[in-house]
Parts: sequence; structure tokens; C-alpha cells
Amino acid sequence: MKYRLIIILFLTLLAFTEAYPAQSLVIKKAHSEPLQFQKLKFTISDSWFGRDKAHHFLTSAFLSTAGYYYFREINKNSNLSSKYGGVSISLSLGLAKEIRDGVKPGNAFSWKDLIADILGTAAGIALVSD
Repeated sequence: MKYRLIIILFLTLLAFTEAYPAQSLVIKKAHSEPLQFQKLKFTISDSWFGRDKAHHFLTSAFLSTAGYYYFREINKNSNLSSKYGGVSISLSLGLAKEIRDGVKPGNAFSWKDLIADILGTAAGIALVSD
């Protein structure tokens, strides 16, 4: 199981290093305005087979297997409980990322990205299943 986790981590890092070259860090000044809720923007016009979907898939697979490993090996939880933990970590982070995209100017919530997250999570849990 450790080798599966290492392979998924390697593939995830490889995918991200090709897509996001090193950029300079920009620090922005904090605003003192009150918190305002923005409407979510949704999109369905993005491609099913873009590089972005592969990143969502691989990252979710890694997060679900890492979450499973944490709950199973470090916390000593049961197999089923560890699977639930891995799934909840992966999907909650994927959903949070899409919500952030939905309120970010020039971006939108993508159902296709969320589906790639779900499929990646399922693949990661399938890798650690007995």
C-alpha cells in the first residue's frame, strides 16, 4: 500500500510541476472592509478532457489514499472508518476549492471539476481496498 501512495504522490507532483511553473510570490495588502458574500458563478463550458481534470483526478486520488493511510495506520481506525475518512477529506477539499473558484473574479464553479474529484477519490479508495 505504501508503494501505491508513493506512486500517486509522484504522479500528482509531476502533473502540477508541468502545469504550474514557478511564479514569484505576490503579497497583497489586507482589506479592512466588512465581509461580503458573493454569488457563485457556475460553468459547464469547460472541457471534459483538459489537463485541469487530470489534476483534479490525481489530487483527489492522492488525498483519499493519504487520508485513508492517516486514519488506518496512524489513528488505528477500522478499514471502513478509514475509507470514510479518506473520502471525506478528499471531497471536502475538492468542494471547498470549487466554491472558492465560484466566488473568485474571472473564475467559476465547475461541475466537471467536481466530478473529476469524485472519480479520483473513488480511484484512490479502490487502490487501498483489500
